[in-house]
Amino acid sequence: MRYFTRRNMPYRLVNISSFTGLIIASWLLAFFTASPAIAETPPQLFVTIEGVNGREATNVRNLLGIHAYHRQNAPGASRVRFLHNRAERDIFRALTPYGYYRIEVDSSLEQRDGDWHAHYRIQPGQPIPIGQVNIEFRGDAANDPQFTQLRQSLALRSGARLRHSEYEASKSRIRNLAAERGYYQARFVEQELRIDLDRYQADIHLIFDSGPRYRFGEVRISEGHLDEDVMRRFIGFESGDLITSNELLMLQLGMSDSDYFSRVEVQPLWGEADEDFQVPVVVEYEPNQRTFYQTGFGYGTDTGPRISFEQNRRWVNTRGHRYQGLVQLSEIKTNVGASYIIPGQRPQTDQYAIRGAWVDENTSNTRSERLTLGVSWQKQLTRTQRIVALDWLDERDRIDGERRNSEFLLPSVQWSRVHAENRLNVSDGFRLSLTLRGAAESLLSDTDFSQAHLAAKTVIRLSDRVRFLTRGDLGISASEDFSKVPTSLRFYAGGDTSIRGYGYRSIGPRNELGEVLGARHLLVGSVEFDYEFRPNMRWAVFLDSGNAFNDITEPMRTGAGIGYRWQSPIGPIRVDLAHGFSYPGDRIRLHLTIGPDL
Repeated sequence: MRYFTRRNMPYRLVNISSFTGLIIASWLLAFFTASPAIAETPPQLFVTIEGVNGREATNVRNLLGIHAYHRQNAPGASRVRFLHNRAERDIFRALTPYGYYRIEVDSSLEQRDGDWHAHYRIQPGQPIPIGQVNIEFRGDAANDPQFTQLRQSLALRSGARLRHSEYEASKSRIRNLAAERGYYQARFVEQELRIDLDRYQADIHLIFDSGPRYRFGEVRISEGHLDEDVMRRFIGFESGDLITSNELLMLQLGMSDSDYFSRVEVQPLWGEADEDFQVPVVVEYEPNQRTFYQTGFGYGTDTGPRISFEQNRRWVNTRGHRYQGLVQLSEIKTNVGASYIIPGQRPQTDQYAIRGAWVDENTSNTRSERLTLGVSWQKQLTRTQRIVALDWLDERDRIDGERRNSEFLLPSVQWSRVHAENRLNVSDGFRLSLTLRGAAESLLSDTDFSQAHLAAKTVIRLSDRVRFLTRGDLGISASEDFSKVPTSLRFYAGGDTSIRGYGYRSIGPRNELGEVLGARHLLVGSVEFDYEFRPNMRWAVFLDSGNAFNDITEPMRTGAGIGYRWQSPIGPIRVDLAHGFSYPGDRIRLHLTIGPDL
């Protein structure tokens, strides 16, 4: 036998033909041994359920253990049989919450072509009805009319179908009402749902002992940046009043919304209740930043670029007085205003203001410079805001080529309401306002004058991607000598937020030179559909029509077009291409606006 070495490593010379045969034989042996494992496909598990639909079927699928492997690789055979044997129990557990207690299940499990097939035919039977219902309130709740109304509104009634979810929801409503109305010791003494399969009915027996109803005790407010009497004007209840969670919530929200505080917590100290069940309430807070500055930017084809600066002194003194200053600049308008605000009897809903503003406005048709000084009383009426005001107006303007100076003492009242969950991205909502104002020649005014202006806008979601928007303006004026009424008290139409397809304030009665003079009355309507083709992007089509007029017989002016909407990080941006259809030579106009829909 011969050897040779390479790098001191021995090699043995072998016969090539023998070596090749050995390799082939080994490969064939490995292939035929391993090929069944390679070729074998894991068995699948298929589950079929019949006899139930809707929420019941969904619950069966969720609770049926074997269904977790539906259309997937099956576990081992013993595991499959174990899950199949448990299926009837799972089905009963899934259907009894819906009132089914006479359930029959025809089940089968077999293997076909290597796969498992489980089949369940369910006959749920008739749902069990509610038999006797005994709901008893003890303690002070027995004489509380709110609990009487609650008992009458519960879905647990004799003859009705039993649903466990309604049973649990009814108990939760009882507990929640007790918590809302200050029953600190309230509890269920007995709570029993008896299922009688022989009579096939469910009897409900609930005894709820509310214990005593607690009352408000002293309110403890720590000393801070506002006088104590100002702080206590936020409180809408008195010591000895019956407790409601709504009163506590309104106190916390009222203080939070007042802008005086950055954090507010209102807590009843149940553990310190006295023998008369009066509970002290502690109010903890942190003052807000005293001075707030804000800068805003915007753009509109009517106004051009806009910029605003605002200073808000959240409290000037310990009486809670505040100051607001505002400067707004655009190509056509300059506005400088200030307000000194005094909190009212209820600071969260009432406030008085001494205000002033200087406005210089210059459009293609009019020029107006005016100074306004006045006082106002603002009150929040549930969901509606009301402002009663008295303003003195000194205005210099140019109408029909004539420069004039007008003075008016204008009492006014305005009601406004805005409803939307998200003002910057409105899904459904509306805005509504009504303003009434007037003047009398005998009371420091150039002529008798009265006016009403109603404005509304709605956003209605028709589907996940389609919205329907409407807008309307109605204005009516009356005056002995309308020629003495200044520019700021007249109506105009046309522009980005009026009738698109026409220039800003370009619609209204005109003089011989074609200048728009402003009108006594206003009527404008708009309809619009928009479609969200991508997240935060919409196409829109719209139709606007209306007029500013002195005579109702004057024809309406109409514009229509298409638009693009982008819900940008800085707010909604609207780009519209609109065409007017009322004047010779009307052309397509571009309208660009930035700001919320409502």
